[in-house]
Amino acid sequence: MMRPMKSWRVGVMVCVILWGGQPAQAEEPSLASQEVNESPVFEKIATKLVRGAANFATGWVELPKQIYLVGHNEGWVTGALRGPIDGLGMFIGRTVAGAYEVLTFPLPIPPHYQPMLRPDYVWQQESDHVGTASTSSASNSEAK
Repeated sequence: MMRPMKSWRVGVMVCVILWGGQPAQAEEPSLASQEVNESPVFEKIATKLVRGAANFATGWVELPKQIYLVGHNEGWVTGALRGPIDGLGMFIGRTVAGAYEVLTFPLPIPPHYQPMLRPDYVWQQESDHVGTASTSSASNSEAK
């Protein structure tokens, strides 16, 4: 049997161990301090790396995309004949541009880490004219 004095010591030790194991509670860092640590330059560098890797990996998608786009805009016969040629050219261009962006992602080449091709990714839509967006937004506001 345990003596009463010994059980009291064991009880105190258990309490000290359990109380000492409480997790420390710290204040979460505020959004302002996170913004100070994260520079827009690092964001641009990361965007360039991801864009380059995506373009390098998905450059082959340009082949069917160009066949579709040429066929849709100029007729399916033209799309079947000229689309693969355009697609092959864009496939090579996008793949090489992607590899170049991956290799040079820490350097601001082209200036301000701009994309080498438009659209930035193969799955984005190409804008036909710069004025199209303003014309369509004007017509949308008139319709309301």
